[in-house]
Amino acid sequence: MTSFRNLIALFIVLNVVTVQDVLATRLGPRHGGRSLLAHGNLLIEYIGASGDTSVQFTDVPLVGGVNYIFPLSFAIDVDAAGNPTNGVFSPYWTTTSLTPTAAQAFASANANVKISISLGGATHYVSPTLTQNVNWAEPADQNSWIQNAVTSITSLASQYSITAIDIDYENFPSGSTTFTNCIGQLITQLKNAGTITTASIAPFEQTRDVYTALFQQYGSVIDYVNWQFYANDFQTQTDYVNSFNDVATTFGADKLLASVEPGKTISGQEFIGAVQQISQLAGIMIFEADADKTNGFQETNNANAFLTS
Repeated sequence: MTSFRNLIALFIVLNVVTVQDVLATRLGPRHGGRSLLAHGNLLIEYIGASGDTSVQFTDVPLVGGVNYIFPLSFAIDVDAAGNPTNGVFSPYWTTTSLTPTAAQAFASANANVKISISLGGATHYVSPTLTQNVNWAEPADQNSWIQNAVTSITSLASQYSITAIDIDYENFPSGSTTFTNCIGQLITQLKNAGTITTASIAPFEQTRDVYTALFQQYGSVIDYVNWQFYANDFQTQTDYVNSFNDVATTFGADKLLASVEPGKTISGQEFIGAVQQISQLAGIMIFEADADKTNGFQETNNANAFLTS
């Protein structure tokens, strides 16, 4: 009889737990339940691309519970005239304020911060009023390009306490055949050497095919995808969410970040409203801290609040 009563009691407890779980799942976290939405706690915020000499690492508001990656924007392998330097990278970011000493101190003082180096970008200034494209130049000798890139980036990593890399080439010659091998091997060798621990890529619709090929072959060493959703300048949250879900079919929602640029239609609370409708994402990417500083760091503060919710 005692055993029978124990079985009845166990049955009741199990059913109560099941009902509570169902209610919790439906109600969500604001009502003491579990959210159906899943997001990481990563914020990737580019810094230094605009040439704003006033921006500092320490300007960006940080909170506990969020992991940050700050890609220095950008490292380029072209000279002032736009000629390729065969994988020898040099800083294009604002070196007067984003100095090696500042980067080292910022990373050392904040355990939840990584400094990254972003390669490429779209354009660079060759004079105060003239820009040129930063093009992917097909190297005549891929091994030479890879070795030069490993050497120059390793040197910059040592100076700036860099432990991550981001790939943001945006201009490619027709029929490019070397990008996948050169970039894939660069990331692989830097990771194997322990120079970097994290790698990301930054495609958008016009470069989707190039980065898809890279991801298909080297996805195991690519940790995050900073898709430039703001490049489409979507007008509705629905369009944004649909695009995210489409891109996730190629790169995986677990590696994909939602992205925002200050001033775009889908920014501010419109952006947060969109990401709240996405069922899974790795985190948020902001382009960039320079612009967000003039915006009172609205996007950064919004992202911090969302990622810790």
